[in-house]
Amino acid sequence: MWRRWTREFLDALHQARLPEEVIWKINCRADVVEPELFAEMRDAGLYLVYMGLESGSEQGLETLNKEVSVEQNIQAVKVLREVSLMHEFGFMLFDPSSTFQSIRDNAQFLRTICDDGRVAAVFCRMLPYDGTPIKDELARTGRLRGDVYNPDYDFLDPRLDGYYYELKDIVDVTGWIHGYKSLSPQLNHAWHEVAIIERLFPSLGDLPIYTERLSQITKASNEMLLTLVEDLADVHELGRPNRTNPAELQAAGQRFLAELVEERNAFIAANQDILMQALEREVSLAAVSA
Repeated sequence: MWRRWTREFLDALHQARLPEEVIWKINCRADVVEPELFAEMRDAGLYLVYMGLESGSEQGLETLNKEVSVEQNIQAVKVLREVSLMHEFGFMLFDPSSTFQSIRDNAQFLRTICDDGRVAAVFCRMLPYDGTPIKDELARTGRLRGDVYNPDYDFLDPRLDGYYYELKDIVDVTGWIHGYKSLSPQLNHAWHEVAIIERLFPSLGDLPIYTERLSQITKASNEMLLTLVEDLADVHELGRPNRTNPAELQAAGQRFLAELVEERNAFIAANQDILMQALEREVSLAAVSA
């Protein structure tokens, strides 16, 4: 049914001669990403695909009832790269089934799907909302905490509670993931802008240079963040010395952000005449049509 609906939608776009006039994005499951169909969607204006991948651990995917495998998630990202489509994703580093091994599996999974440096690593903790089977199971086993406004739970391994809260505090304090001013969201906003420019202004000569520099910044940011995830896991599970320095991490994040803003603004400034001419042309055409 979804394949049929998608092809009917594409036919309607072509009949209205819209593929040359509009670009669009979608949300979908990883197990529906197919090379031929998504290439057709790309040619009809699709430029970005958001997937709720949620976990890089088989146990995590089972807990979240995703009905997909880690390999299917990885394959979906691979296909999107092959057909030159940008991807963004939702990801839950922590869930009620989490173990230190699943955390490490998740970190490795994020490295795999972010290794080209064209998407910033993001993650959160799964919350057991009202009406979900997970919340009912947590309540049944006595692990449910919080209230209807702030549902929470205990991990099976009590060491994970300390690990989670330390990681959360460091990530929040350093401004890495949460909030629109944080580093990862701003990197992904820059990549979102790149995806649009690639589609609308593919002839900009210095675009490859800018994207390569943006990729370098994104890779460095991802590696520092995921190394933090792994190092703190070693501290809390294996008792290794804690060498994490939040002030140094915050300074590094601010440095990455400053580099991002400098590179982005320089690129836009160098091409602003071309971009403005296109916008002015569209405004003129819209006025004529009105």
